[in-house]
Amino acid sequence: MARGLTLDSHSQLLFLMAGGLLIVGLAIVDSLECYACDSAENSECATRPGQQLEVEECSQANDECVISISAGLTRRGCLTRLYPNGYCAAPCERCNTSLCNRHVYPTDRLRCYQCSGAECIDVTSSPQYLLPCPVYKEGDRCYTNLYHLSNTMRGCEATNIPDSCPHVCLKCNYNGCNTEKTITESRCLQCTHNRLSPNPDCLRNQAESEDAQPRCSLDNTTVTHCVNRVMYGHRENCFTYQNTQTELVQRGCSTTMGFYSSGVVTQCHGEFCNANCQDIVCAACNSTADPGCRAGRNLPTEKCAAGTTACYSCEQG
Repeated sequence: MARGLTLDSHSQLLFLMAGGLLIVGLAIVDSLECYACDSAENSECATRPGQQLEVEECSQANDECVISISAGLTRRGCLTRLYPNGYCAAPCERCNTSLCNRHVYPTDRLRCYQCSGAECIDVTSSPQYLLPCPVYKEGDRCYTNLYHLSNTMRGCEATNIPDSCPHVCLKCNYNGCNTEKTITESRCLQCTHNRLSPNPDCLRNQAESEDAQPRCSLDNTTVTHCVNRVMYGHRENCFTYQNTQTELVQRGCSTTMGFYSSGVVTQCHGEFCNANCQDIVCAACNSTADPGCRAGRNLPTEKCAAGTTACYSCEQG
């Protein structure tokens, strides 16, 4: 009998121990876990929830996970820790499954491109910069602020817009709308032709083709080019300068164009738009009315009609 009693007591002890472990195990399984963060300390609490955020285990039974917004800032965690009285003022979302408070909240939170510096000039191929706004505000807007040729700033108006956005500042109010390319580039022919250093590719006078139609005598494949870098809201041109007195022709970008006190400067807008042929300009005079015409110095000139291929001079009597 004593042996039987000993076995029964041992069995009871094992049973109680197993039951205790089971209860502890159930308690661990049933513990609610919530993401816990504050966007005042970590902006990713609002913009990248569920990525590298801390997780807390709620200490009380029947607790809930919450996401709340106050003064534009986002908080996540267990209800009883953040709001011991159990009241979470709107906007606030509550849920009761582990890690259920991981999504962007509210669901209509504006998303804008957010970056600064040279890499922010063109964001059309940079989806990593498109994020929810860290500070929540109804009616928020995205902005693009262009400082200069090597620095653009993009973001959310309620979060970090510079005071009055003093430079080129563009604002819009729908997801991902601040994608304007703030610097554009256009190419122009860049070359020089003069009497001492002739460059037929740069001169490009009209010449007559086999079908008697005027055409450019040479193409532009052998001529170098320059690049106009232009800020949003501005426009730069290609130019061609011609001085018939000095027989000088120059082509280039208006961003580097010098000052010309004489001659003719023509400008155009578009890629390689200054590749046009030069119309013939000829001295135009008559010695009957202008005795200096015979000497051939400092003569007045006139631009000939398109397609003219040569100037002439003749002497009678």
